[in-house]
Amino acid sequence: MNRIDTERQRLREFVEFVDADRVVPSAGMDEAVLGIVAKDLRPAPWRIFAKLTLIGVATGSATLAVCPQFGLGSGAPNTFLHGIHAATSPAMFYLLCGMLFVTLGAILSGCLLTRNEINAVGKVVNRYFAAYCILAYVTLVTLGPEIFAASSLTWIVGAILSNVVCYGSVVRLRHAWGTR
Repeated sequence: MNRIDTERQRLREFVEFVDADRVVPSAGMDEAVLGIVAKDLRPAPWRIFAKLTLIGVATGSATLAVCPQFGLGSGAPNTFLHGIHAATSPAMFYLLCGMLFVTLGAILSGCLLTRNEINAVGKVVNRYFAAYCILAYVTLVTLGPEIFAASSLTWIVGAILSNVVCYGSVVRLRHAWGTR
């Protein structure tokens, strides 16, 4: 019986709402709401790229604690990583290191950006990833105590591939699952 009364009450309130006089918001209010909606639907690209950079730098720094890159990092000697280094060619090792360095950041970027931010950057994000990876490589090589080796250029390829694949996969999964 209580449910029926609640439904009747809701129906009465709805009828009152429909029958009520029209309330027109002020022009200022209208503009403020439209501005908020436009800002949410079209976020500023520089803010999105700043957010991506912050995520990338934070996760890259965390990665250095586990897996030193070019002699930089606070990770203790790791027999597993040394075994991989000894078992693979230098080019393959740098490719894997580049992939490892950016994977977490790419996954988190795909998770933390809103759908509107993802749509705002579109495919331009891949160019951002390329620039970010090149800048990260140059920074690591410049600051690291290891000398430059031509085979280390594959680090850039691994980092770009990992960024594009991981970020793209997370975005596609979010789209398929219908998440925000």
